[in-house]
Amino acid sequence: MSKQPPLPHIEIYKEVCISCGACDHACPTDVFRMGPDKYPFAAYPEDCQACFLCEWDCPVGAIRISLRRWYEPGDTVGKV
Repeated sequence: MSKQPPLPHIEIYKEVCISCGACDHACPTDVFRMGPDKYPFAAYPEDCQACFLCEWDCPVGAIRISLRRWYEPGDTVGKV
């Protein structure tokens, strides 16, 4: 099995983002920070718990959370 932990992948689309800060306010684990360019970025992506609150609260759909593949091809789930 892969040694990489199953961290969520956070994408922020700056071309869509309106810099409202909804993602920053919605995040229960304080993952986001507003950058000097006034756009949010994932300062602590390792703290993301994939609750999707930031994605759901974004009024323009500028954030996508996806789960990374945490297994290697050929691995057998539940192998004893």
